[in-house]
Amino acid sequence: MRLPVASAALAAAFVLAPVAAGHAPALSQDFSITNLAEPADAGRRDLVRQLQAWWDMHAYYPRRASQNDEGGTVKVHLVIRPDGNIWKVDVVESSGSRPLDTAGVSAFRGGFVRPFPAGAPETNIDISLHYVLVHRHDQPLAAGYTPVPSKSPFTITNDPVKSPILETMLQRTCTGTAVTQGIRNHPIYGIRHWTQAIFFRRPDGTPWVKFYEGGFPILAPVTEVGKLVQWTGRQQRLGGDSYAFTQYTIWPDGDNNLNGNSETIYFGPAKANQPTNCGGTVDFSCATEVMPAVSWSSLFVTPGPSPLGDPP
Repeated sequence: MRLPVASAALAAAFVLAPVAAGHAPALSQDFSITNLAEPADAGRRDLVRQLQAWWDMHAYYPRRASQNDEGGTVKVHLVIRPDGNIWKVDVVESSGSRPLDTAGVSAFRGGFVRPFPAGAPETNIDISLHYVLVHRHDQPLAAGYTPVPSKSPFTITNDPVKSPILETMLQRTCTGTAVTQGIRNHPIYGIRHWTQAIFFRRPDGTPWVKFYEGGFPILAPVTEVGKLVQWTGRQQRLGGDSYAFTQYTIWPDGDNNLNGNSETIYFGPAKANQPTNCGGTVDFSCATEVMPAVSWSSLFVTPGPSPLGDPP
């Protein structure tokens, strides 16, 4: 297989150099495109770069895999619709580790790129995601060894990735717009409403969010999934034994801004008739002032379904 010049340069840049005796090897997480056919349309030549940017923000090393010294390569197949939505993510070649396979799929689930030019067909592309451990737990480290820093977007450590949101945005008021029951990259669809989120930590150190969802105040525990944070909105009764939650996934998008997805999850008999399009977008702008404290009451706590995937 012949590599294009750009791909060859990337591959060369991340070949592991010999490691000095007594030191753990540097981590190399490669992001390689196995379908190297260049898109014919000039407007889509940066598709690979967009996928790399998405992977950089959403990838994480699952804690279970790290604890069990599991590394490997998972090959996934993406189907990207003309509107830019990553419609399907399938494992076509397993890494041999279920947590790694799940993490690779989860990183691209609900993903999107810029819409294609008018009349362009959907795109099928295979990508290989390589998870390489810095070192195994049974390998001794030399005294004073310092882990090699990550080289974004191609390297991560085998320690769980932490979301910068819970540090930079803690106790800062973030306001914006949430769209539910909509379609990413189709702004005319969905229910749009004002929303506000304040991330904080309870006295026991666990992260929570005080969230105003369509005028309803809720409190929800926050889960870190790589650089992302996720929480679940209020329970919505649909009649009978059916109900639904909206799950929110947020990631940093420049200084003082957060971007994200919303996904409505149905339970009970209504799940059989779950709408095809039940997602949307979330956009926040966060104040620079830090609040002294966040008041909350257990009466507003909203437990919900756990995040998809295998969080670190």
